[in-house]
Amino acid sequence: MLRFLLLVFLSFNALAQENSDKEFIELYLKIQNLETEIATLRNEIEVIQTQLDFYQAKNIEKINEIDSKLISIMSIEDLQKSEVIVERDDQILNSYDQAILLIRKGQLNEALSALNTFVQNSNDSDNTPLAYFWMGEINLTNGNLAVATQNYNTLVGLYPTHWKVPLAKFKLGTIYLEQGSSERAVALFESIVREYPDSSAAKASAETLSSLE
Repeated sequence: MLRFLLLVFLSFNALAQENSDKEFIELYLKIQNLETEIATLRNEIEVIQTQLDFYQAKNIEKINEIDSKLISIMSIEDLQKSEVIVERDDQILNSYDQAILLIRKGQLNEALSALNTFVQNSNDSDNTPLAYFWMGEINLTNGNLAVATQNYNTLVGLYPTHWKVPLAKFKLGTIYLEQGSSERAVALFESIVREYPDSSAAKASAETLSSLE
């Protein structure tokens, strides 16, 4: 009986040892597989990093090349602008844009002089009708009603379809009122309301007509 129990015990130990060895081998194989996978992934990462470094180096080279070209272009443009400014420096005070700048600064007499020179040399540019309008505005502000009337009438006569015409006509109407020509002013205001019903000049004319009733 004792011998039987001893045999059973030894068999059980042998079986347990066998199972333990199996588990150890399986675990070892899994570790080996994981190490292989890690090595493969590490190799792929190194390849990707090498490619990334290569493309970054290429991009930096291209960026530096583009920057150099841009700097060259900007330098050329700056030189060209400087040459234009030097060539046109004596003409700036007579330009339309400079006249508008002078108006904003409140330098009306200088602006009027610049506008006069502009319209004499503009050869009917897009800004010519606007120049006549602003000349009328300055002369009206300065109390030169006769000259302002001439400026507004020049705009209306030479450029009848220009978008500033309704307002120029309204300004003429206000001059007529100031000069005591009420009937002439009323007739002009009424024509503005009829001809340009959607304009701000028509609204101002209608309000002026209402105030005269």
